[in-house]
Amino acid sequence: MMPTQTRRDEQLKNQAIRQAVAGDVVGARKTANEIVDRRNLREAWQMMLFVESERGNVPSVTDTILSCPDPSLLASHFYLELPQVFVKAGDRSGAIEIAKAMGNAGILPLIGIAAHLAQDGDLDGMQEALSCIDEDLRAMILRKVNAYHPSGDMRDVRNLADQKAPSASLAA
Repeated sequence: MMPTQTRRDEQLKNQAIRQAVAGDVVGARKTANEIVDRRNLREAWQMMLFVESERGNVPSVTDTILSCPDPSLLASHFYLELPQVFVKAGDRSGAIEIAKAMGNAGILPLIGIAAHLAQDGDLDGMQEALSCIDEDLRAMILRKVNAYHPSGDMRDVRNLADQKAPSASLAA
């Protein structure tokens, strides 16, 4: 790549980040879409996602994830931990919505959400998170949970293994 293109892409990346910080999410995405260099493009999209997550705006976070032209641009430890951040902040539904928007990358975070909620005794939340996971995987997880918690407290969890997932796709 030519040095002038690299400089231009770095300027565009910085502009997109400034726009995101200023709250111009649409402008930031438009600017980012002009970036050619993959490294700068990745940094721009990850920073836009970080800025929106810091605001705690679930619809904007999910929209940023869904708007990204290549999901691999978002792949990072932060990205995989994002739903967990929202569930720990008390936004169970937001965490699940974000994990679903992540598609296949959201399966592991959904399992983590379910585990976190089960540990907190939030069986309804755990059921909501697990309902988004493929039926076979969900049944396997619930068998493991039942094996470790055979007491009557987990009665509701046992019944989940027999329920069908609404869709095989997380983004449905």
